[in-house]
Amino acid sequence: MARFAVKTLEFDKVKALLASKTATSLGKAQALAIRTESEFSIVKRLQEETAEALRLLDEGKRFPFGGAHNIVAAVKHAQLGAVLEAETLMEIGSTAAAIRQIKTFLQEESELAPTLAAYAEALQPLPRLEKQLENAISEKGEIKDSASTKLGGLRTGIQIAKNRVREQLEKVLHDPNNQKYFQDALVTMRGDRYVIPIKQEYKLNFPGVVHDQSGSGATLFIEPMAVVNLNNDIKKYMAEEKEEIERILRQLSGSVGADGDLLTAGVETLTNLDVICARAYLAQVQKAVRPMLHLGGKVEIVQGRHPLLDQSQVVPLDIELGGDFNTLLITGPNTGGKTVALKAVGLFALMAQAGLFLPARSAKMPVFRAIYADIGDEQSIEQSLSTFSGHMTNLVEILNEVRSGDLVLVDEICAGTDPNEGAALAMAMLEHLHEQGVLTMITTHYSELKTFAYGHTGMENASVEFDPVSLRPTYRLLMGVPGSSNAFNISRRLGLSEEIVENAGKLLDQEHVHMEDVLHELEGERRQYESQNKEIQMLRLESERIKQELHKQKQELDRRKNEMLRKAREQADEIYRSSRRESEAILKELRSMKADFDAKKLEAAAEAARKQLNKQFSEDAPLPEGTPLSKETAKVGQTVFLPSLRQNGTIVAVNGGDVTVQVGILKTNVPAKNCLLVKGKTKVSEDLRPKKRKGYAHDMLVTRTASTRQELDVRGMTIEEAIPTVDKGIDDALLAGLPELRIIHGKGTGALRAGLTAYLSAHRAVKRLELASLHEGGAGATVIYL
Repeated sequence: MARFAVKTLEFDKVKALLASKTATSLGKAQALAIRTESEFSIVKRLQEETAEALRLLDEGKRFPFGGAHNIVAAVKHAQLGAVLEAETLMEIGSTAAAIRQIKTFLQEESELAPTLAAYAEALQPLPRLEKQLENAISEKGEIKDSASTKLGGLRTGIQIAKNRVREQLEKVLHDPNNQKYFQDALVTMRGDRYVIPIKQEYKLNFPGVVHDQSGSGATLFIEPMAVVNLNNDIKKYMAEEKEEIERILRQLSGSVGADGDLLTAGVETLTNLDVICARAYLAQVQKAVRPMLHLGGKVEIVQGRHPLLDQSQVVPLDIELGGDFNTLLITGPNTGGKTVALKAVGLFALMAQAGLFLPARSAKMPVFRAIYADIGDEQSIEQSLSTFSGHMTNLVEILNEVRSGDLVLVDEICAGTDPNEGAALAMAMLEHLHEQGVLTMITTHYSELKTFAYGHTGMENASVEFDPVSLRPTYRLLMGVPGSSNAFNISRRLGLSEEIVENAGKLLDQEHVHMEDVLHELEGERRQYESQNKEIQMLRLESERIKQELHKQKQELDRRKNEMLRKAREQADEIYRSSRRESEAILKELRSMKADFDAKKLEAAAEAARKQLNKQFSEDAPLPEGTPLSKETAKVGQTVFLPSLRQNGTIVAVNGGDVTVQVGILKTNVPAKNCLLVKGKTKVSEDLRPKKRKGYAHDMLVTRTASTRQELDVRGMTIEEAIPTVDKGIDDALLAGLPELRIIHGKGTGALRAGLTAYLSAHRAVKRLELASLHEGGAGATVIYL
């Protein structure tokens, strides 16, 4: 990559943004020194690492870099045999803990981040070293008493000796005979020894060792003879303590040196992960997207935002380069955004190849072998170079080094010299770059280059938009449309005399005037087409919205339909099961009462009931269909369907307009017109299919079985639950012709009996009621007479 591309494109500022997102000092240094890659596989891996880190951040996960320090130099010193300070050893311990935590984190998140999980293999936890450092050094960087048994004993001895010194000094201070000697009745320190301030004139009256005196000489700091030996013991213990601390630090430093290679490798991996995480943080802040890496050498940026400008204010750019054309000429007024567009493409290429995401709605980028840029004023007084010379020096270097698959960005190509010669040089250079297959973007004010691009396949014009009403640039990039410099309009806006502007217009050659007129007409047509395209786009979006709403409504209707069908099937199944249970209960009751009735008749009735129920609930039973009968067409022996009972039956008697129909074991009189003639064994339509109703089987059998059910048990029910049950029992008893019915309600609190008594006393079907006899339940049952 050319030496001036990174500096010219201000990629160092992007590096600074990245460095601000790192968590460690080593990560910051690496971010500032980040390099772009030119191999497709490496760039793809870098992008995948950033994507996985961003995925973890979006899930609310945070990389545990806390406690990591730059310990590389300290570890090298330890490997050379140096004794490290306690604070340095504390930083090494916390870094070892961070390495362990990061390894665990990556292993736990291997599903979301498989590429990052591979870094865990290079992170080697050092639990033994970590434990040694944790036990020996506190969080404040001090050696703990527990670092060794000897150190703990020495510090205990020092404390005991200090306490004894204080006790002796307290005695001296509180002795009434000594009060006149003291300048101040207090204990202080001089050279790690406890002393008392004594007045100068009493020096000979107070035995002890003089260690210091005040500035005026009026006070002497004397160590009393009573504590000299104790202070000597403290000094001895402290010397031994220092030796023991030195031994501990030497031992710990040796352990660090032994594991130095693993620590260094761990810190290096930790640093790489810190930079990866910083790339993800920057992508979050810039609302950046992962670029699609393209093997064919095509640049396609949609709504791209220059990464160094205010993201809330910058005007997004849509840029294409490659594919049908590999040379793009951008024209338009000064300060219109041409250079910004040029730098944005260059920065996007550098960022993508450094593993960074791009601030755009979408981006497709190739992996360039090299990126060259010549942007800005390159004049140099020291080198005796004019603007044109400096510019041309860069272009010569670029042309000598450039190869197919490279990206070349040139601002104001061949400017600063004679326009005709400059335009000719520019056309020759563009022709050369185009033939080599180099992707080239240039900005220019030369009108000849606009025409040149029109006449060459593989070259395309673009321009920055200029608002003719406000006479200001809009900073939008328009592909396929050459632009005008709008020098006259800009001069008017800046206050240039109208007379001068008009004279300048007269001096333009006709060919240039014609070209400017064509450009203005093209711009007007473009604006018209753009307006129409916006309307079409709005209509398309509206139609898409309506389509989606209709689709949602259809889905909702389908869901409701399926839900209704499901509930209907569940209800039908429940009715079927309830009817089965009720029929089985009836049959069981019939069997239990065989002794009171003729066994053969009972068995016959039970068998008939069972067949009738099986016929009712069989999915394959034939169902009738036909036309209503009349008194003329009704005949004995005909099979008919009774809609009121939803059952087939046989006519056994015809009485004028009425007929008697035998339905199973039940006979009923109905009008002939209410009977439907059955034509063979065909099934009825769905609207005539018998519906399964809870209790229906019981209703069909009650005429023969009610006589066996002379009692009704409502124990455990509330009065509201018992009344419907009692009503049904009375109806069954009436149909069966029973004269009485015993209701078992239990004794309990008497509330159920009282409620039923009040209700039955007013019942129209009950003649009278009384408590049952003692052998039938006494107060726990009530007998009603129908």
